[in-house]
Amino acid sequence: MVHAHGVRRRVHVGDLRPGDHACLLFASDEERASVLRDFVLGGLDADDKILCLTGDPAPSLPAVPPGRLEVVALAQFLTADGRFDAAALLARLRTAAAQSRAEGCRALRVAGDPGAGGMPDLPRLLEYEALLDGEFGSGRALAVCQYDLRRCGPGAPDALESAHAGSVEADPLVRTADLVVVRTYRPQGLRIEGVVDAGAHRCLRDALRSVAAVREDVRLEMSRVEFLDLAGLRLLMTFARARAARHCTVELTGLLPHLRQVITTIGWDRTPGLRLAAAHVC
Repeated sequence: MVHAHGVRRRVHVGDLRPGDHACLLFASDEERASVLRDFVLGGLDADDKILCLTGDPAPSLPAVPPGRLEVVALAQFLTADGRFDAAALLARLRTAAAQSRAEGCRALRVAGDPGAGGMPDLPRLLEYEALLDGEFGSGRALAVCQYDLRRCGPGAPDALESAHAGSVEADPLVRTADLVVVRTYRPQGLRIEGVVDAGAHRCLRDALRSVAAVREDVRLEMSRVEFLDLAGLRLLMTFARARAARHCTVELTGLLPHLRQVITTIGWDRTPGLRLAAAHVC
C-alpha cells in the first residue's frame, strides 16, 4: 500500500498476510538471511506452505518439518537463450498455490530472488512483478521478492520498490506495548521507537547487545522515541564507550531537541565513541 504523500509502506516480515506482495532490497547476506529466517518461521506459525525460489548457491534456511518447504532453482525458468521466462514461473506458482490449498495450508508463501542467477533486464523484471501482483492479489498467496542492491543498476531499486505494495524488514528484536526496537542494516544499527523507562531497560540492553559485535560504526535511529529516562541514556553512553574500545562509534540520529539538550547539559556529548547527529525537527 502507499501512504499519503507517496511514502510507501514498510512492514515487518512477520506481519505479512495473504495477498501481500512485498520486496526486500538487501545489501548484505546478513540482512537477507535475517529476513528469510523470519519469513520461513512465520510461515510455519501461520500454517503456510513455503516455496523458496533461489539461484546457486541457495541461501541458508531454517530447518522445517518435511513437506512444509520446497526449494526450487530459478534456472529452470530460463529460456534457451538465457532469458527469464516470467510466464513459466507464474504457472509454476499457480500450481504450487493450488497444491497448498489441497494440503489444507492457509496460503502459499513465496520467497523469490529473480536476480539470483544474473540480474535480468529491468523491463522484464517489471513485467514479472506485474504478473505476480495480479496473482497474489487474490489472497491465496503472499510473496517477498528479494533484490540484491549490489547487483542492481542505476534506477533499478526505485523502480522495483514501486512495483510492490511495500518493503519488508526483519521482525523487531523488541515489541512491547510501549517499545519497539528493530535491527537495521543500511546502516548497521537499531531503530528505537516508543518509551524507554524502567520497565524497558532490560529489553534495550539486550537489543544493544545484538549489535555489540558489529565491526563498523553503528547508528541508533531515535526519531520516534517519545520518552527516554536517564537510566536509558546511561545504557546508551555505556554502549558508546564499549564501541570506542573497539575503535568504532555509535551515532544517535533523530534525537528530539530536549533529549539532545539533556545529553549536552550533563556533558555526555563528550562520551568516547559517541557521535550526535543533527537534532530531529518535529
